[in-house]
Amino acid sequence: MKQFGFLVLLSLFFLGCQNDYNKTKLPYQFIPSNTQSVLLINELSDFSNSLSNNEILSSIYKSKLNSISEIFRNLNTTDQVILAFPDSINSNYIVLTKNDSTLFVTDSIKNHVSESLADSKIKKTTIESSIFYHKIIGNTFAGSNNLDLLKSLNSENENLQMSKMIETADTKSIASVVYKSKTDDYSKLMFSDFLNDNNSKLALLDFNFTNKKLNYNGLLKSKDSSINYLNSFKSTVPQKTNTIFIAPESTSSLTSISFDDFTKFKQNLDAIKNSIDEDIPTYLNFTNEIALVDNALILHTLDPNLIIESIEEKSFNKTFRDIDIYSLENTDVFNSILEPFISFNEANFFTVYDNFVIFTSSIESLESILTNALNENTLSTLDSFISINENLSDESSVFIFKNSKALSQIMGNTLKGYNANAVQFVQEDDYTHINGIIQKYKKRAASNSVSETFTTALEAEILNAPQTVKNHITKAHDIAVQDINNTLYLISSSGNILWKKQLQGKILGQIEQIDIYKNGRLQLVFATENKVYVLDRNGNDVSLFPMKFNDKITQPLSIFDYDKQKNYRLLVTQGKNLLMYDSKGKQVKGFDYKANGSNINTQPKHFRIGTKDYIVFGAGESLQILNRQGSKRINVKDKIRFAENDIFLYQNKFTTTNTLGQLVQIDTRGKVASKNLNLTDKHKLYTTSKTLVTLSENQLKIKSRKIDLDFGEYTAPEIFYLNDKIYITITDLQSKKVYLFDSQAKSIPNFPVFGTAPAKLQKLDNENGLELITQSDDKTIVVYKLH
Repeated sequence: MKQFGFLVLLSLFFLGCQNDYNKTKLPYQFIPSNTQSVLLINELSDFSNSLSNNEILSSIYKSKLNSISEIFRNLNTTDQVILAFPDSINSNYIVLTKNDSTLFVTDSIKNHVSESLADSKIKKTTIESSIFYHKIIGNTFAGSNNLDLLKSLNSENENLQMSKMIETADTKSIASVVYKSKTDDYSKLMFSDFLNDNNSKLALLDFNFTNKKLNYNGLLKSKDSSINYLNSFKSTVPQKTNTIFIAPESTSSLTSISFDDFTKFKQNLDAIKNSIDEDIPTYLNFTNEIALVDNALILHTLDPNLIIESIEEKSFNKTFRDIDIYSLENTDVFNSILEPFISFNEANFFTVYDNFVIFTSSIESLESILTNALNENTLSTLDSFISINENLSDESSVFIFKNSKALSQIMGNTLKGYNANAVQFVQEDDYTHINGIIQKYKKRAASNSVSETFTTALEAEILNAPQTVKNHITKAHDIAVQDINNTLYLISSSGNILWKKQLQGKILGQIEQIDIYKNGRLQLVFATENKVYVLDRNGNDVSLFPMKFNDKITQPLSIFDYDKQKNYRLLVTQGKNLLMYDSKGKQVKGFDYKANGSNINTQPKHFRIGTKDYIVFGAGESLQILNRQGSKRINVKDKIRFAENDIFLYQNKFTTTNTLGQLVQIDTRGKVASKNLNLTDKHKLYTTSKTLVTLSENQLKIKSRKIDLDFGEYTAPEIFYLNDKIYITITDLQSKKVYLFDSQAKSIPNFPVFGTAPAKLQKLDNENGLELITQSDDKTIVVYKLH
């Protein structure tokens, strides 16, 4: 009996020691060693309330949390709640938190059944259809949906590696997760599978989220003996992600790797793969970033010329918008040397743009990337990307971007509105830092957007900048343009060439339109040096035309319709002389202009002020103002040294400028007034009846407002009045940028765009929005849509 009593006392002693031992343990130390993932919930109420509204996290936790949601609703605590999932196949879970007498009060739970299990301290509580086993271990409340799992909890089986990661979690975040790298649900947040080789790596992510946004950052740690491809970046310095400045706005997926030393990176990668690539292009040593952007491979370098010189077996293919494109013989050069980060095996073509070398499988893909870059329609300018950029680090070793479509594929769930999402990896010593953001973003109003609608290439270089002509059938507009072979093209509003016509010479000035037969059908009318053409809608010559002239025509053809009755007058300028014809090509009797001995140096224009008609032009240093018969209506005595600008009607005065940079205005009594505008001798002028625009060097002045542009080579400004609004276009031929301003001198959103010629603004089709027409290179017309 004494011996038995001694054994009882000894047992009670050890049980007491065990209880004291458990009281010193923290809840996370009871996590089983084989656990796949652990969710650390710092704000249980916030987490539970917000989770269902966040599409990303709810898609990850939906199946796992369905059975535990009832338990969470009845946990009354502000302490951290740990939710552990021992495996990724079954839905078994463990709940661990600091015990409290009011934590889980079953008596206050509706529709529940509670009972104590025989021969144990475990209680079984059924709430609705959820069965929950729970007990107290020292100071820890432990629960599970699996009885055997709960019974097996023992702090001696602590997963020390996981505990160390848990201790680094941010307790100020809404929740954190620690998981083995191959855990499917969480690995989706990495946007890539190069981490999913085995379960030897542990990742920690701290979550902060709203219903439209999920931020996560943390660490990745691997065992020394395990494969971790991110160790390729050891002893290299993370770099800025530059490919966002060349990747188009429409990019679906971008994976970028960066380093300060490609050789070191490649040595590390080969060591991890236990293989050596023999045929590595030497020019990769000149790069600090390599990126896969959808179906293109892009290199960033500080010296693109070195790369061009180092690429062998290349041949010139074509020029696109003044950029040379090359063909490459060794098309699979990048097939496996950058795996598992990047694999690209169709490097058929390449080009250089700024500090980027771009490889693609097709010419069309390459041209599309260049077009977007030239128009500054890149990821870096995308509003949704700008909205997440403040949450991203300046430099990274790996940068991955996904748009909504690509994100949906990763998550296995249709996610709309997530237009820009990114995750970054930064390698440092034995850890990899992770930084990610997934955010729903409402797109900018369509009224602020500009998109390239189409390009149309001609057979030869363009001679004159394209212009628009009215289509009397569709009531919209087509595009007319001439090439250096003097072929005239008519192009539809969708970019199709409707017809071509061979002309005898260059078109002088603009093509005009008339309705000869007064039936609503419009004809094109214009002059070359020796002919006056009138063409119908199909490009055919109208009867009696073209008219031939032996002497050279020296100014654009002027078309007058004095009384708006379609009784057209065609005024031909030949040096000092004027010849007037009707719409049937017959010379008009009664028109007799007496030349003043000087060549006519501006195109004659017709203005009506009140009930009187005025034909106005410059001849030598005098301004000629005639009546319908060609006689002087106003005698302007003052001499004018005309600058190279037209005559305009501005403020009901005949207006131009002189070589001194002065504004010269003549009223209907012949009085000349000048005003110093401080313009250089190479200035340009354009006016409407109420709006005056000047350009002098790099200063554009619209009414009284000044705009200082970058120094460049600018075309003359032009004014367009469309949709009850005034627009001004101007092109910098040097930087190949087309600018668009309103009458208040404010730049139209998303301008400038790429262009190499003066631009026309017009409503080409019957849809909402205007089109801007210019050139993308010597042979190609480009049309932009203003939405």
